[in-house]
Amino acid sequence: MPRTPPLGCQPLGGVRCYWALLVPTYTNDPAGNPKLELKFVYMDPVLGAHLAAQKMSMLQRGVIEFIHPGEREQARNDLASAINSDDLQGSVTRMRFARLSHIRTMLGATAGENAVPPDLAAVSEDDEWLILDLVLNWVADGLLLAFFHAIKDMDPANNNNPHRRHLGWSNFCGTESMPEQQLQSLQQSIASHITPPPRTRQPPSRVFQLHSSPSHPTHPNALLFTWPPQRPPNSQAQFDGLYDAEEYADLMRGVDMDPNQLAAKPGEVRTNCTTRFGAEHEIRTEGLQRFVSSVFIPYGSVVFACFQTTKSIPLGVAPTPAAERQWGSPTPQAQAQVQSHTPEWRQGEYDHGYSAAPAPAPQQQPPQQPQQQPPPPVSYPADAYPPHQQYAPGPPHTGYGGHESSFHNPHMGSQADNTPPPSRTSGSTRPLVRPPGDVDKCRGCGTRESPEWRKGENGVKDLCNACGLKLARAVAKREGRQKPRKKDKL
Repeated sequence: MPRTPPLGCQPLGGVRCYWALLVPTYTNDPAGNPKLELKFVYMDPVLGAHLAAQKMSMLQRGVIEFIHPGEREQARNDLASAINSDDLQGSVTRMRFARLSHIRTMLGATAGENAVPPDLAAVSEDDEWLILDLVLNWVADGLLLAFFHAIKDMDPANNNNPHRRHLGWSNFCGTESMPEQQLQSLQQSIASHITPPPRTRQPPSRVFQLHSSPSHPTHPNALLFTWPPQRPPNSQAQFDGLYDAEEYADLMRGVDMDPNQLAAKPGEVRTNCTTRFGAEHEIRTEGLQRFVSSVFIPYGSVVFACFQTTKSIPLGVAPTPAAERQWGSPTPQAQAQVQSHTPEWRQGEYDHGYSAAPAPAPQQQPPQQPQQQPPPPVSYPADAYPPHQQYAPGPPHTGYGGHESSFHNPHMGSQADNTPPPSRTSGSTRPLVRPPGDVDKCRGCGTRESPEWRKGENGVKDLCNACGLKLARAVAKREGRQKPRKKDKL
C-alpha cells in the first residue's frame, strides 16, 4: 500500500515547490576537469514526507543525477557557472527533472508503494519527467539554498491567486510549518556537513537565519534558526569571532516585505521562491564599522534571511572616498537601506517555444530630504519571472534547452566605476556627539561619537547608542522581560 503523508502535511500532488539545502562538491572527470555535484544536506519536511521510505536514500544522492540524461552535463556546467558568481541574489536554471514518483522508483520503491496522483499528468512531460526551475543562492560558507519549482499550471486562475493557495499547486509556494524537531534536525544536518569558518576576532562574513513570518499567529518575526553558531545569548564577550544573532534578526524586522507592492505585471508570473527583498545595512558593533547586504525570501510561514558583510572598517579608521560614495556617511545604528531593481535574465532557447520578455531598466529611488523621516523601505522583487503560461507542449527534447537567470543587483557590492548609486538617506538625523564626562570612547565597541550615550550596568554613560540597546536587550532576556516588536505589514 502507498504510504500516506503524515496528518497535517500538504498532500502529494498539491505541492509544486520543494526546498532543500545543498553542498557543492567536485570530483575530476577522466580528463582531469572538475565535475560539480550538489549533495543534499537537508530537505524540507514536506519533501521528506512525500519521499517516504526513500528519504534517507535521497539524502545520500546528488541533485544532478536526477536531471534528464539528455540535459545533465550541460545543466551541470550551467549550475557550476551560476554558483561561481557567489552572491546573495542567486540564479534560476530551467531543466527537465525527475518526477517525485520516478525519483522514488530510482531509489527502490515498488509500484505498490509508489503513489502517483493522476492529475499531475497535465503538468508533466511524461510518466518520468517534468520541467522545473532550480533556484539556487548561497546562504553561508559552503551552503546553498535550493528551490525546485514546477513551471506548469494546473489551473492558471487558481494557481496564481494568493487567496487560493490553499487549493494546492500554487505559485505562492511556501512551507506551512517548521516544528521544533525539524529545526533541531536542520541544525544537526548542517553541522554534520559544514565546518564553520575559522574563528578570528571578526564576526563571520555570512550569516543564514530562518524566521517565522510577520503574519505568524503567535510568534511573528521570531528567530527560529541561525548559522554559523552564535555567541551564547547572554554573553558579554566580544572579538571572539562569534556574533549576536538577534542583532541580525533585528535587521530583518526593519525591512518592509509587503507583497502588495509586488503585483505582477501583465504576462508576468510571480512565485514566492523567486522573489527576494533586499537591503543594505551599516552596523557599528564588535569594534567594526560593517557594511552588510541582505536578502530575504518570504516562503509561507517562514522567512529565509541571508546576510553578507561586504566591507569592514575598524572603528576609528576613516572610510575611503569610494566607501563613502557607495554607502553614504556612516551612522552608529544599523540602518536598512532597501533598493529596488529588476534582475537581468540570461536565457537560451527552449525547445518548447519558451520566450522571456526583456527586463525593464532598473528603477531609481527618489532622493529624500535629510530633515524628513524616511518612508518605509522600498522592497525589490528579485524576479522578472518568465510567463510560463506561454509554454506550449511540443515534440520531445532533442537536447538541453535550459535557461539561466542571474538575480543581479547593479548597486550591491563594490562599484567598478565612479558613478554613485541612487541617493540614500540615513534613518537618523541626530548629530554625533562625544561621550559625556571623562569617558573617552564606548566601552563596548570603541566608537568615539554617537547620537546618544547610554548607561551601562555600572551606571556610567559609557555605551554608544547601539551597544546600549544591545545591553538592554540582553538584560531584558536575562530578567525574563520581552521586548515589544513591531509587526511588519502584510
